[in-house]
Amino acid sequence: MTTKPNVASAEFGDRLIGGGLCAASAFGFATLAILGKLAYAEGLSMTGFLSLRFGCAGVLLLIILGIQRGRAIFPERRLLLALFLLGALGYFSQASLYFLGLRRISASLSSVLLYVYPVFVALAVWIFEGRRPTRLEGLAMVLALAGVALTAGPLGGLDEGGPDPVGVLLILVGAVGYGAYIVVSNRYVHRAGPLVSTAWIAVGASLSFGLAGWLTDSWVFPFTPRSVALLAALVLFSTILPLATFFAGMRRVGPTVASLLSTLEPVFTILLAALILHEVLTRNQWAGGALILVAVVLLNLPARRTKDRAAA
Repeated sequence: MTTKPNVASAEFGDRLIGGGLCAASAFGFATLAILGKLAYAEGLSMTGFLSLRFGCAGVLLLIILGIQRGRAIFPERRLLLALFLLGALGYFSQASLYFLGLRRISASLSSVLLYVYPVFVALAVWIFEGRRPTRLEGLAMVLALAGVALTAGPLGGLDEGGPDPVGVLLILVGAVGYGAYIVVSNRYVHRAGPLVSTAWIAVGASLSFGLAGWLTDSWVFPFTPRSVALLAALVLFSTILPLATFFAGMRRVGPTVASLLSTLEPVFTILLAALILHEVLTRNQWAGGALILVAVVLLNLPARRTKDRAAA
């Protein structure tokens, strides 16, 4: 008589844990913009801390996965080369744009603006795969663009009290690049698995940032206790732990709920930026950010039935 309630209770508890893990993942990824700002303030260069962040994260992931899976961490040559190039070219370009923009505008604003990337993913699917957006997706795109207009503030930029227009443009172009990266990487990541793919993509990105720093003589990373602590936080709290908790949570709640919970990331970034960096958003930026988050949620909703059927 008590079997069904116990099973239902266990399932609810499992989904609750999964939701908590996905929220923890969003919190971990939210620390990236904050730690990036602190790294800049410490005098570290973008090529310096990002080459080490991706390199350490990639090597650690390969070691952990190698212990668990053995030679399974080495996909076939063409797939390995594709994953490496995704990091060395695709993710390197997107991350460069984002962190160059982050240097010019607040962490809160950069996080909110980057989150328009699902709109560009939907547009890319429409253009390259011929799947027209639904009415709900069309509404989400309109809301997202209105959110960007509000969040970016006065067109006059700094002279009229708005954010640096170059910084805003860099983040938005980075969002376009991230959308393109997701569409392209989707063809390869499922074949090697998300964690193995992430490890090799990180290795590729690390080598590109190291090479860029060497060619431009911009690689700066003084090995002080504070800079090493920042690097450790970037590797663990902004990279490995968020990845692990996201996939662990997604196994419990499914991809749709996990994607929706990931929209907490800019919310956490805003809160952390207020507490640590003492940043404050304007009313328009709050309103614009809210529209962008609503748009992201709407873009995830149409996929629920399809993904649930696939999972079943």
